[in-house]
Amino acid sequence: MEKRFEGHWSSRLDEYRHVPIVNFGVGAIDATGAIAKKVSRNSNAMIITEGVLGDLGLIDGARSSLADSGFNVDVYPSGAGEPTLEETKKAINMASEGDYGLVVGIGGGSAMDKAKIAACLSENPGELEEYLCPSDRPLTKSKPKIMIPTTAGTGSEASNTAVVIVPHKEVGTMKTWITGPEVLAEAAIVDPALTLKCPPRVTAGAGMDALSHTAEGVISLQANPYSDALELKAIELVSKNLSTAYHQGSDIEARWNMSLAAMIGGQVISYPWVAGPACLGHVVSEGISAKYGIPHGEACGVVLPYVYWYNLPVPYAREKLAKIAGAMGADISGMNARQAAERAIDATFDLLEDVGLPTDLSAYGVGEGDIPALSEYLLKRSEEMYSMSEYNPRSATQENLEDFFHSAIGGRGSLK
Repeated sequence: MEKRFEGHWSSRLDEYRHVPIVNFGVGAIDATGAIAKKVSRNSNAMIITEGVLGDLGLIDGARSSLADSGFNVDVYPSGAGEPTLEETKKAINMASEGDYGLVVGIGGGSAMDKAKIAACLSENPGELEEYLCPSDRPLTKSKPKIMIPTTAGTGSEASNTAVVIVPHKEVGTMKTWITGPEVLAEAAIVDPALTLKCPPRVTAGAGMDALSHTAEGVISLQANPYSDALELKAIELVSKNLSTAYHQGSDIEARWNMSLAAMIGGQVISYPWVAGPACLGHVVSEGISAKYGIPHGEACGVVLPYVYWYNLPVPYAREKLAKIAGAMGADISGMNARQAAERAIDATFDLLEDVGLPTDLSAYGVGEGDIPALSEYLLKRSEEMYSMSEYNPRSATQENLEDFFHSAIGGRGSLK
């Protein structure tokens, strides 16, 4: 029997934590030095980024602002791509070797996650593996951190979580993370102008990541009016601006709106009760992205309409999906909840197609023969890592997860 989580949001106590300082807007990067003076322990700063961003000049503004404010700045150009255990440990070692009073992460989610972990683990005893989910060993301190995104998707600048890719005996590699108040940055500097050089495919994937954060938060059993208000606005921003940011990358207004949507997503996924990424979409995307080499945002995007379809049998989910459809600009006047919910599915497929992303898992090499093992793995992972039954509207079983994958491989036309 499908259920809504016992209890109601009005009878619980929520905690909302945010990055203490957010400097948002075009030109915000110029304030890096002044903000660093407010949060740093000393005048030694370490920038963790990706080498290509230095080549593109995307760290120049922050580095110059820090130097002009009297900081000694070292730059660690970490390897590009997902934050593997090996690359993340290298960043930790670099942060541990110097007397750094500040760690600055500049880049997409991978660079910022490595920076947050390096700042934390350089201050805590033991090895990184001892703190990774499902461990409950708490982080107790961290070097001060400033996060500066150059993409608009993960919202890592505003979240209290950082992801790591680790080996896994059954599926090769898997995503896990550290999380908690110590992971939250002391400041975020969000300058939409830094996303202007983001390639179209990266723009598209990042935008779908922002959409999945916020949409999964809306359908979460733990959502409440405060989280819904933020997330539905972010969904509207993505729906109205991702296409323009993708097709006309120099449109600063679209980039501004996408940066805001991404930051909102990062904020809300840090609310402990809402946990949008504990719904099926992130459970699946984080379970398959490392195994099949799918960029995180694309993995989130391609499964999102199927996550909606999977949850359609639950009345609560249909009501929330109708709100998502409205936020995406669909005309749902005169429709019942199921009809309106199905418009959210259609609108999400349309957006994926508009920005040139695949709409089924077969495009990424996921085959029918993979389904039983994937479903079994994810059924176990969903509770061990995410406690998904507390958040996703529909309860997961081996059978309905296999149905989910059959549909996600079969494509849009396979949905009934």
